[in-house]
Amino acid sequence: MNARIGDLAGRGPLGQRAGKGKTRRDPKTATERKHMAAVAALPCLVCGSRPVEIHHEGKPRSNMNVLPLCPSHHRREYGPGALHHSPRAFYEAHGTTDQLLARVEKMLAEYDDTILGDWF
Repeated sequence: MNARIGDLAGRGPLGQRAGKGKTRRDPKTATERKHMAAVAALPCLVCGSRPVEIHHEGKPRSNMNVLPLCPSHHRREYGPGALHHSPRAFYEAHGTTDQLLARVEKMLAEYDDTILGDWF
């Protein structure tokens, strides 16, 4: 038997899976990349702090429907107040998906071009 310890099937190390290309959230077009970069340059939608993480909204997910959220308003481990801790409470406190996306569009339209640079 040629199998090594820990390799009972004799196939060697698994390594990386053969992918199907891009993951579902990778920006696919130049327009999507520019939009996501512009949203990432904005302050947190809730508290105005930086840095922000991009949160995809809606179903199906789209790179054009994203929110800028600081880690404490995005990640589950930060507890109450974070979107992934309690989505229902987050949306009740801050508005529906459509309202939040409209706020992002308004912020992008009003934000200083010197901060966003050439993304538009």
